[in-house]
Amino acid sequence: MTATLGLEALDRTVYQKMLDRPALGVAELAAELSVAPDAIRACLDRLFALQLVQMSCEAPSRFTVVDPVLGVKRLLDQQHDELLRRQHQMASSHQALVRILAGSSGPAQQADGVERLTGPDAVRRRLDRLTLEARHEILTFMADARTPAALQATRESDTLALQRGVAIRTVGPDAVRDDAATLAHTRALAAQGGEFRTVAALPTSLVVVDRSHALVPMDPADNAKGALLLSAPGMIAPLLALFERVWGGAAPLGGDAAGTGHLPSEQERALLTLLAQGHTDESAAVQLHISARTARRIMASLNERLGARSRFEAGLRAARLGWV
Repeated sequence: MTATLGLEALDRTVYQKMLDRPALGVAELAAELSVAPDAIRACLDRLFALQLVQMSCEAPSRFTVVDPVLGVKRLLDQQHDELLRRQHQMASSHQALVRILAGSSGPAQQADGVERLTGPDAVRRRLDRLTLEARHEILTFMADARTPAALQATRESDTLALQRGVAIRTVGPDAVRDDAATLAHTRALAAQGGEFRTVAALPTSLVVVDRSHALVPMDPADNAKGALLLSAPGMIAPLLALFERVWGGAAPLGGDAAGTGHLPSEQERALLTLLAQGHTDESAAVQLHISARTARRIMASLNERLGARSRFEAGLRAARLGWV
């Protein structure tokens, strides 16, 4: 244990000797351990610094060991303080790095809530950061079918966002219903609570994150030119209104949990409602006149259908799907 606490081998040996035989002085310890007196003095200096030995009241020229329990507590307190200091230092370094990264957005030009992102790579980098930082929702117009590689990259970042409880709603063109890669993508996200709908045609590509930032093409006829990142509320509001209007008239794609034949039964809805109100499985079962075992089985089935790993996550996804 003392090794874990940062003591060297000779320090531990000297400390143990002083515990066993308190009367030993520097010369006696040196003779007992066959080391030079200066090495013993160096050990005592380290032990004193660690508050494991103190000056003797009986013989002021000698050291005596501190009670082992008190000594170890002091040592642990010192290590705890050092850990807190390092954590604070790391947090400060992290904040400094974030400030540096936040200011290193490359050749983008920004003015009056509009930032120009030139080229697909710049757009991809900024979209990845926005998705990583999203806390509430991501709304997307996927105006064109995407390559399998692009869908895979999107699925990885969206999966992480969904696991954090971020709501994801996407609208694509009806043409993607015949695209196997897109269908597989939507089913994978729907299993985790994402939603995908289609319409005959979309006015433009669009991504809105947390109702505070929006990405629109710099040139709707050529996405390769880049995008504009909008952050002014006056620009975001009409884009949100446009998305909600299109979403309201769109048809759920086959993998969308809200549009399949897997809607919850009345009993399942009642169970979800009771659990959302804070009931345990047992108390909810009493209210529904079923056994606790049956309630747990129903909840396990709901978790699987919602792609949820906990009751809390299931509640969030059920609420987003309008099940409760």
